[in-house]
Amino acid sequence: MKYLLLPIVCFFSLISFAQIYHTQAISPEIYTIQVNKDGDWGQTPIIKLKENSHVNISFDRISEDSFNRLRYKIIHCDAFWRPSQELSESDYIDGFNNNLIEDYFASRNTTVEYTHFEVEIPNQEVRLRLSGNYVVEVYEDGWPDNILLTACFSVLDTQLSIGATVSSNTDIDTNRAHQQLSFTILNQNINIRDPHRDLKVFAWQNNRLDTERSDLKPTYISPGKLIYEHNRNLIFEAGNEYRRFELSSYRYNGLNVEHIEYNRPTYSMFIVPDKIRAGHSYSYDQDQNGKFVIRSNESDKSETEADYFNTTFTLPMDTPIAEDIFINGNFTDNNYTDKYRMIYDNENREYRLSLLLKQGLYNYLYLTKSGNNYSTTKIEGNYYETENEYSIFVYHRPPGQRYDSLIGVQSIQSRKK
Repeated sequence: MKYLLLPIVCFFSLISFAQIYHTQAISPEIYTIQVNKDGDWGQTPIIKLKENSHVNISFDRISEDSFNRLRYKIIHCDAFWRPSQELSESDYIDGFNNNLIEDYFASRNTTVEYTHFEVEIPNQEVRLRLSGNYVVEVYEDGWPDNILLTACFSVLDTQLSIGATVSSNTDIDTNRAHQQLSFTILNQNINIRDPHRDLKVFAWQNNRLDTERSDLKPTYISPGKLIYEHNRNLIFEAGNEYRRFELSSYRYNGLNVEHIEYNRPTYSMFIVPDKIRAGHSYSYDQDQNGKFVIRSNESDKSETEADYFNTTFTLPMDTPIAEDIFINGNFTDNNYTDKYRMIYDNENREYRLSLLLKQGLYNYLYLTKSGNNYSTTKIEGNYYETENEYSIFVYHRPPGQRYDSLIGVQSIQSRKK
C-alpha cells in the first residue's frame, strides 16, 4: 500500500542571524524521531486549524540520563522556517508553553536500553491559534538552552485549492532523466492583491531538503487562477525507486538482510551489498518514497520493545569516486552530515556505513554531493518512469498581517507509465 506524505521540511543553521529549523536530532543521544498526524506513520504532520486532530511527536533517548525530565517549547515560524519575529507567544498559543513531556517509558527486553518519549499537540496544556509553520524544541528540565531535538509541523487554514500534474515531457528532455511539476492555484474565494509579493510558494520531491524549490512565481495570472507551468525551477531529477530493507526480527533475515550476528552487547545486521543502478534498466518497486515505520515481529509494543541493531550498508566499487556519497531517507532526518557519509574501505573495495537503527521497515537512496548539490545520477540513476511524490505549500501574508499563514497544501504522485 502506498501512503501519501506531504513533506514538512526545514533546515537548521544561522542565516542573517535568524535560526532556521528542520526536524532533526541535535544531541547524539536522540534517535528515531517521528512526527506525524494522529499517530499514523503514513500521515504528514499537518493539521487543520480548529480541527480535532493532533500532531504526534515521538523519539528515543539512549543515555545514562534517560530518565531526566524533558520539556518542550513551541515556536511559530514563517514560510522559511525562521521564528516569526513579529509575534508573541500569546498571539499563537492558547495556554502554557515550556511544558513537561509527561509520557515516557523505559524500553523492555532489549539489548540496547533507551527511554521512549511521546508528546501530542494540541493538548490540555496548549492549543494553537494561528495557521502556519511550527517547531517544537525539546530540552532537559532546567537547561532550556541545551536543545536535544527539533520537530516541525504545520497548521493549515484552507482558503484555496491546488491542481497539479507531473510530466516526463519536460522543457529540457522527453521521457529521459527528469520530471516536471506544473500546478494551478485556484483562489476564487480569497483576495490576493499581489501574488508576487503576498504569496510564498514552495515545492519538494519526496521530502528531500535538497530538492526544495522556493520563491516560485506564477507564469500566468488570471482572475481567480494562478498558473505555474513551463518553469525550469520545477524540473527535478527523476531519480529511482527507493531501496528497501526490513529489520523486524533477530530470529531470521528480513527483506534485503544478508545475515544477523549477535556481538555483545548488541545485534549486528548486514544489509545485502548494494549495486550501482545507474546505467541499467529501470525496475519498478512499490516503495514508500523514503518513509520508515518502526515494527518488531516479536512484540505488539514496538515503541518500547523494538530493539536497536547496528546496521551496516555496503556499496561495492573498485575505486572511490571524487564525490562524497551519502545515504538518505526520512530516518536520516534529511541530514547530510558525516554521520550519514559512506566511507571507502580500500581493502574490501567498497563503501561502508554502520548506523544504530531501531527495528522496522526502511527506505533509502544513495546521493552524491557536488558542490552544494546532491544527485541520484551516479549511483541510483535517473529514470523518467520513477514514481515520486511531489508536494506544494502556499503561504499568504497580505499587507498588515504579521505572520505567514498556510492556506493551501497539495501532494501528487507521478505515475509509472
